[in-house]
Amino acid sequence: MRRRISLRARITIGSTLVAVLLLAGASAIVYAHLTGIVADKERAILHGITEVYRGAIQEDPNERFPPPGVKQHVAIVAPDGTERMNTFPAGLLDRATEIIAEGPRLQHVRAGSKTFFVYVDPVETADGTWYVLATRDTDIAEDVLSDVVRLMVLVLAAGALVFAAGSWFVAGAALRPVDHMRRSAQTLVVSRRGELLPVGDAHDDLADLARTLNDLLERMRAATDRERQMVSDASHELRNPLAVLQAQFELIDGSDAAADATAIREARATLARLTRIADSLLQLSRIDAVGDAGSATAEHLVDAVTDRIDRLRLQSSERTPGRNVDLDFVIDVADDRVRLRVRADDFTRIIDNLVDNALSAAESEDVRILVSLAVTSDGARLAVSDDAGGFDPEVADRAFERFVRGRAPSYSGSGLGLAIVAGLAEKSGGEALIENRQGVGATVVVTFGVADD
Repeated sequence: MRRRISLRARITIGSTLVAVLLLAGASAIVYAHLTGIVADKERAILHGITEVYRGAIQEDPNERFPPPGVKQHVAIVAPDGTERMNTFPAGLLDRATEIIAEGPRLQHVRAGSKTFFVYVDPVETADGTWYVLATRDTDIAEDVLSDVVRLMVLVLAAGALVFAAGSWFVAGAALRPVDHMRRSAQTLVVSRRGELLPVGDAHDDLADLARTLNDLLERMRAATDRERQMVSDASHELRNPLAVLQAQFELIDGSDAAADATAIREARATLARLTRIADSLLQLSRIDAVGDAGSATAEHLVDAVTDRIDRLRLQSSERTPGRNVDLDFVIDVADDRVRLRVRADDFTRIIDNLVDNALSAAESEDVRILVSLAVTSDGARLAVSDDAGGFDPEVADRAFERFVRGRAPSYSGSGLGLAIVAGLAEKSGGEALIENRQGVGATVVVTFGVADD
């Protein structure tokens, strides 16, 4: 099981690691610079020692060389390889030739547990090249470097602890509003209005987060309300037809064939209504679930209009025998290559619902329905007009809500057709509106946006 690490701890660990890396880098730079200073100092001191013997060699190499000072060590090698003088400590005593082979420079030579700076100074004479090697007990320099290293480690550890403690408290102070929001969120009830996350007075990222979450909470509540209302309305709308269907089946007892045939015919009509309601609810759920509206060219929409109107003419003549249904269309397209934010099947579904709504509003009267499509480079406008008397004033304002139906007793719609139209229009970047002419007719206008390339 993985151990949970709080955000505060992760911030503290991460910032402390960054601080340690920065301090370690700075310490390395300081140590390298200090080592260079110590090396330069040693080179200057040892060069001063070799200068004394350089002068003696150039003046008379056969004379006895004076001994070096306290804690100083000198080795002098003649051109023939003879050691004329060697006061090196035990670890370096027999390594003069090896050190000379490394070149005339300041060398860092390890001897056992000690480290020595050895300076090799060549002296050119008529007899050849003499070499003067100088070193000294470097305990002081090594002690200084060791003390510096210990001090740097101590500063690094102390700095890491101080920075970790500071980061812990700073992160805690910065995350305190988040913890407050978390505790508040635990007590929130999605369905309860008015309860929101606290928003601080500061205009910072946490306040923006709280506002975003509050907006999400409001939208969730609105969606929950819509879902609850839809379930309630759907239950109510389905309960009545189911009760009617049950009663109609109970009337079929086989005693009267004519009555049984009438009951079966009415039951089929009720079942068809239930099927239409279920299909409409399914369409609404798909509209809510699918985020992409899709796209189609104006040419495809024109083909969809002409094909659908032909089919609706045939269906209306079969649906309303004895009625005069004048169904026509007008198309005005500036550019048939314009791509619009609506699928062709959704577009035909909108036409179906609007024409069906107009036919239902006309009851058993003759009706004239005109479908108009206009497409420009800015979008499309679909309008379905009828002369069926228009919407009731109290219904017109809520016609796009779910399960809102006209008051006509013969109206057989489910009250979902215009809700489907409004949902598809909104998903397509447009809108749906009603131009109502009370007592004359109505026009439902649906607009569609242009699809992004």
